[in-house]
Amino acid sequence: TILGEREREREHNLREREMSDNDSATVPESFPMNGGDGIYSHTKNSLYQREASNVAKEMINEAIAEKLEIKILTSTSNILRIADLGCSVGPNAFIVIQNVLQAIETKYRNQCLTSKMPEFQVFFNDHATNDFNTLFTSLPPDRPYLAAGVPGSFYGRLFPESSLHF
Repeated sequence: TILGEREREREHNLREREMSDNDSATVPESFPMNGGDGIYSHTKNSLYQREASNVAKEMINEAIAEKLEIKILTSTSNILRIADLGCSVGPNAFIVIQNVLQAIETKYRNQCLTSKMPEFQVFFNDHATNDFNTLFTSLPPDRPYLAAGVPGSFYGRLFPESSLHF
C-alpha cells in the first residue's frame, strides 16, 4: 500500500540521517587554509587554483546548459539556492560562483525567461576554522546574490532536505 511505502521510505531516511550524523563524528582533523591577506595567505598563494577554475568554466557552462531544468525550478520558487562546499577564503570562491551564475543566467536568456530570473542565494561552507572573516570582508560589493556562511563539515548534514538547487 502507499501508506506502507511511505513508512518504509521514512524509516530509510531516518537511518540515512543517523548514519550521516555518525559519520560526522569520525571526520578527520581539518587543516584550514591560511586566512587573512598576508604573504602566506591562501588569497596571495592560490593562482593555480584560480587557473583550474578558469579551465573548468567551460565544462560548467556546458553542464548547466544541458542539464539545468529551468521549468522545474520556476515552478517551485523564485529563489535559487547554491552551496559552495569547502569554499576558499578569498577571491577564488567568488570567481567560481560568478561562473555558475553567469551560466544559469545565459540559460534563462536563451529560453527567453529573463523576466523570471530567480534571486540567487549562495551558501559558503567550510570547517568552522575557515577564515570566514576574510571571506565575507572580501565579498564583491556589486554581487548578484545574497551570501551566507555555513560552518561545519560537509560529511555531516548542513541543510534541510531539498533546500538546495545546486
